Amino acid sequence: MDLLDLNRSALDLNLKLMADLDEAHLDMATPCAGWTVYELLRHQVESTLAFTAAVRRADVDEPASDDLTIAYRVATDAATEAFRADGVLERETEFPGYGRRPGHHVVAAHFVDNLVHAWDLCRALGIDSTLDTELATAAYRMARHYPTTPDVRGPGAAFAMPVDVPADAPITDRLVGLLGRSPNWPA
Repeated sequence: MDLLDLNRSALDLNLKLMADLDEAHLDMATPCAGWTVYELLRHQVESTLAFTAAVRRADVDEPASDDLTIAYRVATDAATEAFRADGVLERETEFPGYGRRPGHHVVAAHFVDNLVHAWDLCRALGIDSTLDTELATAAYRMARHYPTTPDVRGPGAAFAMPVDVPADAPITDRLVGLLGRSPNWPA
């Protein structure tokens, strides 16, 4: 599967999970420190809008709706369209918060972020959080290159410090551990 298809698959997984949410779920805790399901969804909408604006070299749009599921659907469709535009993967673009990077790095980061947030949402809801092996393996290979610097990992950064996970653990566990989540959350 190519990068654009990987990204769309992660977005579709989130949309499928969000379709079953109701008001009672929004206040539930997530593996993202200090975030409820509502705050996780808000982050996904806002970051998708920011990534889309970056590759379009435009201002960030406002969410399309106060309903975060609708807003996310609209944002993901716009991101998919923007990411698939001619030359986006090859040209340098502003990576929100991290300076100029090749477009494929920006799309890869969006993919990894949304896939791991699908895991966060599954864990918050108490449902099977095992990610598709192809998606998790691709995300793991990409995330292994993330630096362990204060702007990327640690308090106030995009990710927590890696959590030790056995090398022979399932790929989902290795991926989330690499990105600072305990595969055993909420234990």
